Amino acid sequence: MFQIFNRSAKKDKRILQIGFVTQDAATGNELKEFISIRDGVDLKLIKSTAVTATASFKDISVFVYDLDAAGEASLKEFERFMTQRPPDVPVIVLSPAVEDAQVRWFLRLRVADWLKTPLSPGELIAACGRVINQASGSKQEVKCLTFVGARGGVGATTLALHAAIIQSRGAAPAVTTCLVDLDLVSGSCADYLDLQANWQIDELVADPTRLDSHMLDTMTASHKTGVAVLSAHRKFGERFTFSEDIITRTLDLATQKYENLVVDLPRHGESWTEGVLLGSSEVFIVTDFSVPGLKSARRMVTDMTEHFGGEVVPKVIVNKYSKSIFGARLSASEAKDLLRDSLAGYVSADDKLVREAIDRGVPTTEVKTRNGLIKDLAKIMGR
Repeated sequence: MFQIFNRSAKKDKRILQIGFVTQDAATGNELKEFISIRDGVDLKLIKSTAVTATASFKDISVFVYDLDAAGEASLKEFERFMTQRPPDVPVIVLSPAVEDAQVRWFLRLRVADWLKTPLSPGELIAACGRVINQASGSKQEVKCLTFVGARGGVGATTLALHAAIIQSRGAAPAVTTCLVDLDLVSGSCADYLDLQANWQIDELVADPTRLDSHMLDTMTASHKTGVAVLSAHRKFGERFTFSEDIITRTLDLATQKYENLVVDLPRHGESWTEGVLLGSSEVFIVTDFSVPGLKSARRMVTDMTEHFGGEVVPKVIVNKYSKSIFGARLSASEAKDLLRDSLAGYVSADDKLVREAIDRGVPTTEVKTRNGLIKDLAKIMGR
């Protein structure tokens, strides 16, 4: 349950001021009447045109924008509002069901949350509390690194796991980094660390809103390196469809709890894939040191860049890299020619070390504290 009010605040002190932007005066007045009976909350009706770059809204904690998704003029005015409103005030959008393209548009405009109408006033207040808590509790933007393989067997999961360990350095026993395994069919992040896969997605299929911070805690497993692992296991032949809200709500809650997210993303697309990529700080495509792997990675870079209009520009990590003694194999310069500016760097091949670590259910650093994999990956990540 989200805490909405400061327990030490006096009852007559308004600590949550909602700026409600709507063209429907009746809806606004109805909501204002409901809000007026609640201690610690106030609501102010605002015309969207009143929000300009020079207008002052220091008393507003959160904007709630009642958006008519069907009207082109309404959409243009909303975009103007988002560019003119105070950047430090979060915005919640209310609207009927929206298409994927509009969800991406909301993400680009930095909408804090979207709620489907109709909804109860209580649901709206709870959402405002959640957004305010997230904004006030975040000292800095959560960093999200996403790893996806250019093809099978290139070591994307191994690099994602070690990236999480690098991000968590110095944090243990505190758990500040969460490794999210989104390969819901054959994911192996938990197995690689000899942990239990506790993410019970089937329990959320009927009602994704059941997922809260407490349930998230029960579904994650903690590793001694300071990494929380969120991973699911499905039985052979088990099939069920579920709303993408399960994934997006899980990631939303994780950003409120952890300083860093590392996502192991499957190559096959899902309804929630685009949202994950758009929400990532950096996207790394992992390939092996082979001509087919490099070509596949280059195609993925081109496809993603074009698909997202340049909003997602992935980098390529060449994994399992080794120099040829006799020069008969690929060279680093040839890989550079193929990948051009998208090359993030190379991670040295050490199949024996990686295999031993996987078989023992430990990171490679436990087998060999200083090794090429962790050193090369840390350099790529700027750590």
